[in-house]
Amino acid sequence: MRRIDCADDTGSTIPLILGFLLIGLLLVAGSVTASDAFTKQRDLQSICDGAAIAAANSPDLAATRGSLSELRSLPLGGLQVAAESYLDRDSGRDDATVAVVDVSTEGVVTLRCGRRAHLAFAGLFGFGVGIDQTTSSSARSPLG
Repeated sequence: MRRIDCADDTGSTIPLILGFLLIGLLLVAGSVTASDAFTKQRDLQSICDGAAIAAANSPDLAATRGSLSELRSLPLGGLQVAAESYLDRDSGRDDATVAVVDVSTEGVVTLRCGRRAHLAFAGLFGFGVGIDQTTSSSARSPLG
């Protein structure tokens, strides 16, 4: 019968290397997921800025040019259509939603935009269905 010596640590480096490899892969996946979320938020902000400019330059706001200071509220329907038509011009903006929140008497249009972003490796961190991203943007009409 062979005696097993417990003082020998031969082969204990393989589990250690595999453990550190797993930790390193999780760190890389977390970094990729975080940078993907940041990039998609920046893209959403860019889309929202463009939609705000399109809404601020819309004909509905131009129709009220002389009476902006006299109005208590502006009709938001035309501005909403202008912002949505801006989104429809590019298929890359299909997943974004936009809502006109406010128009001031100075001609400043404020929008709120949102979308569900699907991130790389998000399933590892419990976000397999994606994350909701929102942002807001304002643009001043040249008529204001």
